[in-house]
Amino acid sequence: MAGVVLPGLDGQGHRLQRDWNKESAKHMGRAASTVNFSDKQRTFCLQKMSQAAKVTNESDFRVDKALKSKIAETTKLRDLIEDSIESTNEEISKMNAIKKYLVKEREAADKQFQHSVERRAHRSLRPPRELVHDVPYKELKKQTALLQATTDKFKKKYSSVDEVIGQLKSVRHTLAKDLEDKRSALTLDKKCIDMVSGGKSLDGMENHGTTGLPYGWKRDTLQTVDEAEEVKRQATKLRKICFGTSHKRQTLARDQHDHLQASFQARMKDIGRIKEKLEEQLVTVEDEISKALKVKKKLGEAIAEKLPPMDLARSRYALRLKRPHREAIHDKVEHALLLQVNELQDVVKDLQFKEKQVTEHIHSLERTKKELKRNIQDKEQNLKLEHTCFNMAPSRPTTGYTLNTDALSLRPATASTLGGFTLNRSRRLPGSRSGFNHRSL
Repeated sequence: MAGVVLPGLDGQGHRLQRDWNKESAKHMGRAASTVNFSDKQRTFCLQKMSQAAKVTNESDFRVDKALKSKIAETTKLRDLIEDSIESTNEEISKMNAIKKYLVKEREAADKQFQHSVERRAHRSLRPPRELVHDVPYKELKKQTALLQATTDKFKKKYSSVDEVIGQLKSVRHTLAKDLEDKRSALTLDKKCIDMVSGGKSLDGMENHGTTGLPYGWKRDTLQTVDEAEEVKRQATKLRKICFGTSHKRQTLARDQHDHLQASFQARMKDIGRIKEKLEEQLVTVEDEISKALKVKKKLGEAIAEKLPPMDLARSRYALRLKRPHREAIHDKVEHALLLQVNELQDVVKDLQFKEKQVTEHIHSLERTKKELKRNIQDKEQNLKLEHTCFNMAPSRPTTGYTLNTDALSLRPATASTLGGFTLNRSRRLPGSRSGFNHRSL
């Protein structure tokens, strides 16, 4: 054979005995070496097989332990998400109830505003004399401005509630998608545990690959839950603000109603008192007119009595002036006649002047009487209008709702208020279903 060295031969072509022995010994050594190597290889293979079985068992144990740990952790996160979704749904329900409550409060404020406008319009029908900036005028103006501002506040709060409800629905949608992923992951992990070597296969299942790291997987879920809790805290705070605004509106409306009604009562009392004084003054003026007329009559009679003597004195004095020129001297008789004429004329003029004064005074009293009558008529009309405005007032506002200690529920004072519904919140902490605190993750 090529590459084989033939043993040495003697002169006759036969190998030597020692060569033959060496060849046999060499072959036996090779065989023994081969057997020894085969035994070592068999022993090594058995060791490797044992090590492989041990590694496989340990790997299966680690995988099984990791799967169980992951399932437990995923279950806790699933429960946390379910609790968060449940509390979010409760919060959305409460915020929807708050929307209805705000609508009713705004309608009540609008109704009160219309009442206030109508009362102001009715008061504007007062006589011009009575159009003054009195206390009811100021209170009505203040009430109208307050109700207008309250209506605007309720509109803004309604918009804020709508915005928060949108945020709650958005975070609920995110939580729902995360919950669906968690349930799908739990199903797959449980299938992995149920699988055994040589058993079920993952062939045919959709493989999404690995898209994230473990800390990111938990972090995203916890961030979503934290975001939901933050939005719910904002919703709770907004509800407190809405309740506070409503309570403040009701308190201010009640106080404003009391102040306004009290001002109307005081105003009507003042008008009645002034009307009585005007009527008393009217009686006095009428009495004074009657007295002045009597005085005027007496003055007329006095003037009538003085006119004949004055005419007689004038006639006598004129007759004496017709004496002859020689006898026309200013003697005692003429002086006495002239003095008599002058005195009577002065008396008549004085009486006529007094009569004129009395007549003017009577005219002034008549004008005053007319003004007093018009004023009294205006007061009567004003009193009727004020009484009508007083009766136009709606029923006294009451605080229809009270907040409990945590300010998270609204309790109606009567069953008819707001349809008789009550907003109550269960104070279950996130993760309470399994006693799991997501911060422990």
